[in-house]
Amino acid sequence: MESPGNQRLDDILFKGMNRHTKIGYIPSTEDPDRTYFQTKADYYRHYGVEEIMFFDLYSDFDSSKIEELLSCDIVHLSAGNPIEFQSALAHRKMDQVLREYFNRGGTIVGVSGGAVQLGKSITLFQLFTGESGRKLKGLQLADFEFLPHYNRWDDAFKKKVEQYAVETGITVYAGNDGDGMVVEDGHIQFIGEIKIING
Repeated sequence: MESPGNQRLDDILFKGMNRHTKIGYIPSTEDPDRTYFQTKADYYRHYGVEEIMFFDLYSDFDSSKIEELLSCDIVHLSAGNPIEFQSALAHRKMDQVLREYFNRGGTIVGVSGGAVQLGKSITLFQLFTGESGRKLKGLQLADFEFLPHYNRWDDAFKKKVEQYAVETGITVYAGNDGDGMVVEDGHIQFIGEIKIING
């Protein structure tokens, strides 16, 4: 069910778009039966979007489809484990492709773990899993990090995030379910109640 925040984000996303809008969907994990894809495709069809391509990073990866992906009006990064998603993007060198797409004026939408990819790094989720060592970079399309589902995290993890922001000087924007952000031409628009965590 859509929240008021979801509807506001969608209104901004589809402003100026039409029924010929094409969306490229990139899953965060294996989706052999296209179950998650079909759910999101149905969601977009509700807005009149009929052309939605599935671009797999896993067993059905096909580099010949990259040009078709780059021709899409919108690229959708799905929800899921942000660390696994980042590893899959880097393994296929799609992080470079998506940066190029964005720098050419393409629109990238990220949901949950997909939204995390757009920031500076995936470190917040390494904090959560206790993973240390290598620092996993995000797509670095924005000069901050995003923490989705803020209403679901416990106080202990929230304190770790605050400490991380202080120690690194990185600003973290945290949103509850249904909240989001739009970054366009260097301007940031908050949808819902976004918490700003910094040093």
